[in-house]
Amino acid sequence: MKYTREQLFKGAVERDNVRESIFQAAIEFFARKGFFATTIRDIVNKADVTQPMVYYYFGSKEQLFTSVVKEMFTQIVDTYSEINEDLPFEEYLAQIAAVGEKIFRDNQEAVLLMTNYFYSPDMYPHSPEAKKLVWAPIKMLADAAISAKKKGLIRKDVDELAVAMFFFGAIGFIKTINYIDENVEKIPHNIEIEYTNKQLIKLLLKGITK
Repeated sequence: MKYTREQLFKGAVERDNVRESIFQAAIEFFARKGFFATTIRDIVNKADVTQPMVYYYFGSKEQLFTSVVKEMFTQIVDTYSEINEDLPFEEYLAQIAAVGEKIFRDNQEAVLLMTNYFYSPDMYPHSPEAKKLVWAPIKMLADAAISAKKKGLIRKDVDELAVAMFFFGAIGFIKTINYIDENVEKIPHNIEIEYTNKQLIKLLLKGITK
């Protein structure tokens, strides 16, 4: 039996949709329940697919988790990589903050999974590849700080890795507080993300510039 191009394309789209449904369901359950407490049945019910479909697209639960972590972190790294490294350092920091905000807004479950993966390692299998990927944006910012140091924009005694860790740590904390405020329990203080990010940049620059 021969299939038309339209039929083949429709079939490919349907397969992509099934895989994406499984992928997104896996992110949600791995983020909220951890790897060991999540069952294939949880994912099957959420994605509205059959169990053999999960095994067809991803193999075992371990392989599914590996695929989720690898693709999720790769997408985040690729998004940060789109920032122009030749921007003035202050503008580069602003772009890092803006991109981080977009990533958080568009992928809250993925960010929750990433946070839990590093702060609750007993909930997940060990993945050296994931740690390597999550280190990539930190290295990007550290390299930008090295470049700014060479241009005389920041003090020579400032450690570039400390700059990157401080900035990403502060941004991550801001996003975590914002997530709690919107999804868990209201915090008795208005959090303006854009304003807070600008203040963070000012504080950081004040501490590292000449």
